[in-house]
Amino acid sequence: MTVGTTMQVLAQFRPETSVTLTAADWDALVRQAGHTIMGGAIRAAIVSTLLSTVVAALITRQLTLPLLRLADGAGRLQAGERGVTLPVPPRNDELRALTLAFNELTVSLARQEAWRRGLVADIAHDLRTPLSVMRSEIEAMQDGVQPLNGAALGRLHGEVLLLARLVTDLRLLSLAEGGALSLALQPVNAGETLRALADAHARRAAEAGVSLSVQAGPAVTVQADPDRLRQTLQNLLDNALRYAAPGAVELGAATSGDRAVLTVRDHGPGFAPDSLSRAFERFYRADASRTRDPQGRASSGLGLAIARALTEAQGGTLDARNHPGGGAEFTVTLNTPPS
Repeated sequence: MTVGTTMQVLAQFRPETSVTLTAADWDALVRQAGHTIMGGAIRAAIVSTLLSTVVAALITRQLTLPLLRLADGAGRLQAGERGVTLPVPPRNDELRALTLAFNELTVSLARQEAWRRGLVADIAHDLRTPLSVMRSEIEAMQDGVQPLNGAALGRLHGEVLLLARLVTDLRLLSLAEGGALSLALQPVNAGETLRALADAHARRAAEAGVSLSVQAGPAVTVQADPDRLRQTLQNLLDNALRYAAPGAVELGAATSGDRAVLTVRDHGPGFAPDSLSRAFERFYRADASRTRDPQGRASSGLGLAIARALTEAQGGTLDARNHPGGGAEFTVTLNTPPS
C-alpha cells in the first residue's frame, strides 16, 4: 500500500453499511492507541513508584526506629542518666534481641551503681568506727583524762590492726572478684587441712567454751590452692567461733562423685530469716553493732564475702543454710583432682 491509496474495511455493523479508512486514518488510530497505552503505562508506573516509595519508607522506618532508639538510649546512658528502658520491638529478630540486651544492661548498671554507693557508704562507716575510737583515746590522753599506759596502747593497737585488716581484706576481695588473684591449683588433702585448722584454733575455741571436732576421711582430696583454701575455711571457722560460743563447731569433708564437700557447722542461733540471703554481702552483720567476738577480736565484716569469692575463684561454690538440727552450716563444694 502506498501513500494516497485507499483501502476498504468492511465492518458488519449493518449488512448494508461499510466504512472506508485511508492509510492516514489508520496511522492516526494507531498513534492514538499508542498514546492511550503509553499514558496508562506512565500513570501505572507513577502510582507503582509512589506505592513502592511509601512501602519502602514504612519498612525503613520500622527497621531504623529501634536503632534510633538504641542510639538515643546509649547517648542518655553516656550522659549519666540511669534507668533508661526502651520499648521492645514485637518482631522476634535481631533488633528485639539487641533491645532486650540493652534493657538488661541498663538494669545491671543501675544495680551496680546502687551497690557501689552502698559499698562506699559501708567502707566509710567501717573506717570511721576505729578512727573515732583512736581519736577519742588519743584526745583523752592529751587532756590528761586517761593515762598513757599499756592498756591504752593495747586498745589503740587493736584499732590499728582492724584498719589494716580492713584494707587487706578489701584488696583481696577486689582481686578475687576481678579474676586477678594468683592461684596455684593442685591436689590438697581436705582432711589434713581441716585438722590443721582445728589445731591452730583449739586455744581460742577453748577460751570461748567451744568444742572443735573434725570428721573427714583420709582420702578426701580437692583441686585447690592450699593457701586460699585454708583462708576460706579459716574465715568460715572464725565466723562459727564468733557466733557458736558456748557450744560446738564441727568441721567435715566428704566426696560426692567428682566433687568434694567441706562443711563448717556451728550450734549457735543460726541465721535470722531476713539475714540468710544476705550472709555473703560485704560488711553485712546480723548484729550491726557486733564488730568483735567475745574475746575482743576485730572483724572487718568481709570474711564471708571473701570466702565465697575465693571459693568461686577456685571453681567451687559456697552456700549457707540453717541446719535442721540447729545452728548455721556452710558448705564448700570443690572439684576433685583430675584422674
